[in-house]
Amino acid sequence: MTDRTKIMLSALAGATGGAVAGYLLLTKSGEDVRAKLPVLEDVIGRLQDLQASVQHARGVAGQSWSTLRDITRDTTGRA
Repeated sequence: MTDRTKIMLSALAGATGGAVAGYLLLTKSGEDVRAKLPVLEDVIGRLQDLQASVQHARGVAGQSWSTLRDITRDTTGRA
């Protein structure tokens, strides 16, 4: 599988997941579906927790890269 195919499939999966989440969270009929399937509330809660964890990890990674650049600049005299 080529990188382009992987990117397209990832984008498609993300768009599909976003559409399903939007439907379930933002529409009246989605609310009705959630009420009929209580396990969805747990899944949605876990996905929201995962999203928060990923955002936190991105922030930590960004800070780490910034610190690494600062250290490299301090030891080499250039960035």
